[in-house]
Amino acid sequence: MKPGILKSLLAKVGLSTLVALGVAAGPAVAAEPVNMAVTDWADVLATANIAKYVLETKLNQPVKFTYADIGIQYQGVARGDLDIMVGGWLPVTHAVYYAKYKDQMDDVNVIYTGGKNGWAVPAYVPESQLSSIEDLNKPDVKSKLNGTIQGIGPGSGLMQASEKTIQAYGLNGYNLQSSSEAGMLASISRAYQSNQWVVATVWSPHWLWQKWKMRYLKDPKGTLGGEEQVHAFASKQFAGKFPRADQFFKHFKLTLSDVEAVEFDGNSTNDYAAAAKKFVDAHPEKVKAWLEQ
Repeated sequence: MKPGILKSLLAKVGLSTLVALGVAAGPAVAAEPVNMAVTDWADVLATANIAKYVLETKLNQPVKFTYADIGIQYQGVARGDLDIMVGGWLPVTHAVYYAKYKDQMDDVNVIYTGGKNGWAVPAYVPESQLSSIEDLNKPDVKSKLNGTIQGIGPGSGLMQASEKTIQAYGLNGYNLQSSSEAGMLASISRAYQSNQWVVATVWSPHWLWQKWKMRYLKDPKGTLGGEEQVHAFASKQFAGKFPRADQFFKHFKLTLSDVEAVEFDGNSTNDYAAAAKKFVDAHPEKVKAWLEQ
């Protein structure tokens, strides 16, 4: 059809009528992608890849991942530079960020509950010597740990809580070692190779619990928080720009075991996208519930 004729028809009857009549309007324009904020953390990679696979294959909604530190994610969603994030931990872990940006974001849904932050040690560390954070003040325990608590990224909520924990328990002389998730996991792996003692800042859900036998240290002061809820936070424009994606996220629910299964598979194969596809394809009943309108 000539451009002039097509333009005339569009003016008279509209695009939807032309499509219904089977009149070709030229090449289809790709839908605007959902700009999803992610961090290179196992739980976020699992959740984000599941959502991406469902949106793209079931709703024909493209998704773009933007990697950013957690503080930048909250800021970006609040500003509208990022459309949605799927790793918002409340009420403790991200309390500072939430308090600052909550009025500029939409709390779309609690994706799963039961998240936990804490400090953990390998199971071979005798519980009689080290079972609680309070025990870290014992001179022999401190010596075996070289006065080090292995951390992750310095901007994370877990590290902020860990700094408060050191103060609350009077852990003088301890160094909270900033690193990354990969660095923290490498320190556990090295310790396991020679049965060395290590205390690491960890969380659930995470595949490390399936790979190594670890236990959380008791936290009688509760400075590392209790059970956490993991939220999807979206920009104020999200529901209007992506109404079908918004409805999906409102119904998007996972369990801790769901997340850990995808984490373990994704880490083992170094392919979280394939692990997410495998999980989604094996759980059609979950997908059906997520896609309710």
